[in-house]
Amino acid sequence: MKIIQLVLGKANPDRMNGVNKVAYKLALHQYELGYDVEVWGIANSLEHNYPPRPFATKLFRQMPNKLKLDGELRAAIAQASENTVFHIHGSFIPEFYHISRLLKKRGLRYVYTPHGALTAAAMQQSKWRKRIYFNLFERTVIRNAHAVQLLGEQEYTFIDSLMKVPQKVLIPNGMDLDEIPSGIEPAKNEYPVFSFCGRIDSYHKGLDYMLRGFARLIKMGHRARLELIGDGADRPVLQALTKELGIEDHVTWHGARYGDEKYHLMARGDVFLHTSRMEGFPMAVLEAAALGLPCLTSEPTNINSFIRKYNAGIPLSELGEEPVTLAMEEACRLFNENKLARLGRNARKMVAEAFDWKNICRQLYRLYLQEEPLSAPAESSTSSEATMVPNLG
Repeated sequence: MKIIQLVLGKANPDRMNGVNKVAYKLALHQYELGYDVEVWGIANSLEHNYPPRPFATKLFRQMPNKLKLDGELRAAIAQASENTVFHIHGSFIPEFYHISRLLKKRGLRYVYTPHGALTAAAMQQSKWRKRIYFNLFERTVIRNAHAVQLLGEQEYTFIDSLMKVPQKVLIPNGMDLDEIPSGIEPAKNEYPVFSFCGRIDSYHKGLDYMLRGFARLIKMGHRARLELIGDGADRPVLQALTKELGIEDHVTWHGARYGDEKYHLMARGDVFLHTSRMEGFPMAVLEAAALGLPCLTSEPTNINSFIRKYNAGIPLSELGEEPVTLAMEEACRLFNENKLARLGRNARKMVAEAFDWKNICRQLYRLYLQEEPLSAPAESSTSSEATMVPNLG
């Protein structure tokens, strides 16, 4: 069986794009397990400008007109052998709608992973455009999929309010413990340092809650520092907010960092924060846990059930300024009582036991091998197909 990991981009792990990193990791570990796997990427540039990788990567040009596919991509699909399985990563991507129809026409199986795009919070952004697009196009991608992989419980549950998906499965992302550089020692800070790593997106990542909650903590008299690794369009706005809140002297913006440098910066913290409003299954949280950092996380990260099971951090049951402040206060108390290290050890154990990439790849391989979908989804009377794809901006 041939496996094609299909992504918008080049599956470059050294980018602030979790979907591309997941596609890369899946391909890498499937290759290491002896599976026949390639990455196919749709990109603006056909330059292979990414770190060396052992598996083949084919790049196809993203066309200015979303109604069209690169002719070479159409030809590659036409020439794919009958035992090829495609794994499509991402939602609301017009190219994937067209590809799904080509695969359906050829009778080729594909697994679809929306990566958190179909959660309640995600569907609130550009709500009406997304609803229209979903009913016209995304519904077809889902209906024709051999299986739909959901990364977290929130998306697994919410998708049923959009349409019935009997072929859905819940399989999270994974993490490599051996990806962590050797020689990283636990931080020895005088007072608690909270860290974040990811795209600087205020709404998506809940960074407004994070900054406002941290400001409340400082105004209550706690000594603490917040360090953010990453970049994004919202960075200038959020930096202005730190000044407005009077906490600019307590906040460090490192910008985008990758590889060992990123891990060394993350390890300077005592507690890792992820207060997202919506997620698939954030790789940054798994990376922090692998570093031995206790994680303070919101329910939309989809990891809180694991955090509770392993006692690996401080899971938020509610999301807002006050709940974030209260959780940070608890972290400060644990820091002062020298109890954070135990939670950090539990976090690393959690990654080793629950998020091993090889085990996840084996689960997916069994899914690819199934001759029939998990359950044949019924045709929806509300679905329709059109010849125009709206621009979601």
